[in-house]
Amino acid sequence: SSGINAEWPLRPGVNTPYFTQRLNIIEVTVSIPDDIEDIKRMVDNILEVCRVLLNSNSFLRFLEKILAIGNMMNAAIKKTSPGFKLSSTLPKLSTIKSQDKAVSLLDFIVQQCVLLDGDCLKFVNDLEIVHSASQSSSIVALTAEVDIMKQDMNKLSGRANDISQKCPPDNHAHKELELFVDDVRSFVKFFQQNVFLLNEQSSQMKSDYSKVLERFGESPNTDSEEFMKMLSEFQTSLVDSIKRCTHPLPQCIAHLKPKPKVTTPSTNKPKMVQMDLANSLKNSSMFKRNTQSDLKIPT
Repeated sequence: SSGINAEWPLRPGVNTPYFTQRLNIIEVTVSIPDDIEDIKRMVDNILEVCRVLLNSNSFLRFLEKILAIGNMMNAAIKKTSPGFKLSSTLPKLSTIKSQDKAVSLLDFIVQQCVLLDGDCLKFVNDLEIVHSASQSSSIVALTAEVDIMKQDMNKLSGRANDISQKCPPDNHAHKELELFVDDVRSFVKFFQQNVFLLNEQSSQMKSDYSKVLERFGESPNTDSEEFMKMLSEFQTSLVDSIKRCTHPLPQCIAHLKPKPKVTTPSTNKPKMVQMDLANSLKNSSMFKRNTQSDLKIPT
């Protein structure tokens, strides 16, 4: 059995030996299955985001486009950068706009990607999981919860053994109590394996997240909850820019474009001209090198 028998008689008073101790055990066991499932789901989501960031070639190519356009805009002031931080750059792409406010820098970057290297936007689909990851607890909190769960499992075993040892063999309730203790031991044995696997995943999550921070020049103390929320907001802005793109989308992201409405074509569509946008943003300092830990985009 993987659970505690809910039919055990637990009537307060002399009819239920060790009532308080048994009730405490049951209260702990009730929440453990759901807690394991919730923590595993959050850990899996963060692991998947880290996998995309660490292994997606299309994401790196997209970052190369950002770096190239940023250096192009800063060419007039002779300022170039070998890289940038995700947390300090990605949120700004949708807020920096052309002089007429019609086109954001992110809109422009998406257009260039669509025209020159559409497959570099493949990562947009994989990164959708970041919305779920942004709702997760921080890695620090999740790790602490796993540690507490390991302690709870040990406490359950200890409490069950205490009850078994304290009840004399000749006591009339000994047999029924031993059945209860056996149930507790079966529960612990069953879920200890789940907790062990969850602990392994938690360690992998911490390791992968540290690799992400190192690769993209972030501080090693960067809060995972804030980082995931930043990526989630960026992914939303990126999808919005893709939907606004006036050029035919590559197949990998074609599903993101809403179906066109049957309307009279407008003759005043805004045009995104590379030099106009570059000139309007030439004084932007967002791509200036910030720290020694700036991201270096691999070639």
